[in-house]
Amino acid sequence: MLKTSRIIRHACIGMSLLYLALSADLHAAPLTAGDPIALPGTKGGFDFIRIDTAANRLLLGHTGNKSFDVFDLSTRKLLRSVPTSTAQDATTDVKGGKYYVSGNDPSRMVIVDSASLEITGEVPTPADTDLIGFNPDTGLVYECNDTAGEIWVINPATSKIVSTIKVAGGGMEDLVFDPEYKQLYQAAKGSSVIAVIDPVANVVTASWSLAPHTGPHGVALVPDTGGLLVACAGKLVLLNRTTGKIIAAAPTATKVDELAYDAALHVAYCASKQGKISAVAVAAGTLTPLGDVPDQSGAGNIVVDPKTHLVWIAYSKGNQAYVQPFTAGN
Repeated sequence: MLKTSRIIRHACIGMSLLYLALSADLHAAPLTAGDPIALPGTKGGFDFIRIDTAANRLLLGHTGNKSFDVFDLSTRKLLRSVPTSTAQDATTDVKGGKYYVSGNDPSRMVIVDSASLEITGEVPTPADTDLIGFNPDTGLVYECNDTAGEIWVINPATSKIVSTIKVAGGGMEDLVFDPEYKQLYQAAKGSSVIAVIDPVANVVTASWSLAPHTGPHGVALVPDTGGLLVACAGKLVLLNRTTGKIIAAAPTATKVDELAYDAALHVAYCASKQGKISAVAVAAGTLTPLGDVPDQSGAGNIVVDPKTHLVWIAYSKGNQAYVQPFTAGN
């Protein structure tokens, strides 16, 4: 009888330890912060940041430094701070060996050679710029007007604006092409819609309401399920990108700006400018909050490296600018 009670007691202890281990794993932080890395000789805040996966680089719209910064992800060193004046965002033309940078002061698109990191050209725009995207099928660049509901379609080969797309509601935020470059999805915060654009005719073909959600900013594709993620005011929203129907929504920190999605891990990361990143698990038809992770106050930018699954932010503190990696949880 004594032997049996010992066995039962040991079994109970084992089950308790297993429960604690499973509970700890379930409640593990979705991201773990790494050490900040200084960008020498730079200061001031950032706007959008992107990854050039082909060259393994971090591309930074360094508005506060009036530069476009290129950071090597392999060596973890700043390659160059390109003096573009105020840079908001950048997109990569891998075949052409170019970076296209949305810039202001003056308003323009700046062309940077991706090998030499020298400015090789520019295209003046009628007003201040913001987000930017590139269509490799046509060789055309799509640059948002930061002051009105417009997208300028630019041919970098001729340095000319070839078309202007009108989007109702204004407040142009993030934009993303579908994997086949047959449609472009544009967030318009002024009307709380996703404008669907035909990149052949360069016209808006549909406007999908996000109601009752408002203030869309960051967008990202969910490639394997045909979904589209939209970071709204305090909510991450999942749409069917064929019909525009809202499938799911999950709470996030308010004031989310940029959104990054790791398609392999099925996790979305929302940067809020409020000193925290909201992580959300994405599945077919569902969004599940994983919790908030502390980051730097004011950092509204975020990007994920699809090769390493490291999440990066950029921020300024005092007279020094930094980038910082975060490791994804299990």
